[in-house]
Amino acid sequence: MRNRVVGILLLGLACVSMPFRASASALPDLSGLWVLVEVMPALIDLPLIGRIELATVVGLLVDIEQQGRGLLLRRTYCFQDVRATPPLVTTIIPDRFIAALPPDSVTAWLEETAGGWRFVQDACVEIRGARLADPEREALPTHALDPRVFDQDRDGQPGLTIRVLVAGLLGGDLYIVNRTCARLDGWVLEDSSVAGAVIWSSEQNVIGACDPLLRSSFEYVLHPDSSRHFFLLRRIDEPDPCRVIRDSLERLLGSAPG
Repeated sequence: MRNRVVGILLLGLACVSMPFRASASALPDLSGLWVLVEVMPALIDLPLIGRIELATVVGLLVDIEQQGRGLLLRRTYCFQDVRATPPLVTTIIPDRFIAALPPDSVTAWLEETAGGWRFVQDACVEIRGARLADPEREALPTHALDPRVFDQDRDGQPGLTIRVLVAGLLGGDLYIVNRTCARLDGWVLEDSSVAGAVIWSSEQNVIGACDPLLRSSFEYVLHPDSSRHFFLLRRIDEPDPCRVIRDSLERLLGSAPG
């Protein structure tokens, strides 16, 4: 089964209004430890159920190294949630899935504008459950016997394993490979946090399932409301930052400007 979300350019950064931006004065110092939360909603049509929204919420710990306007973001995954509206589909991302995602680095930069300091992170392509010679353009595997597939979470199954429950009736493990590409485009705010739009795309193939019915195909597309695709960066200084990110997630999401 192939599921694909195609990202589009989110113009206007609707989730950050002009009054929240810091004035363009001294170069902001973003070096240090941050929590990054990304929210990426999509719509799917399921047989017998109809249209629902699936919003992926990702929490990362980010250590930023700054040299002038250039930034290096060293990222470590803390969690990934998938929230359904209405709540007819439950997707569980196991801890071993998150533990299998290696830390990575991505570059970003600050740009001085009349409206404030703009923050832009380069597009970051991530391949999960497979090894591709050309991560950006090579087609994802479609079956478990493809030699590019590997057991990334080391649970004895190909690719990465997630658990899905549909309408409380059908459920089980899915074995997937996935490609995600995301970049961030936002603003440094008056409280020194950073917020803006996530411009993203995702492609996912189910290469196996504990129940054949779970391999039924469906289409899902990017949510049309651009303000719903947003990120938030806030400083953190805690001995167990991933736990703090998880515990304070709802407060963080509720504090996002918009």
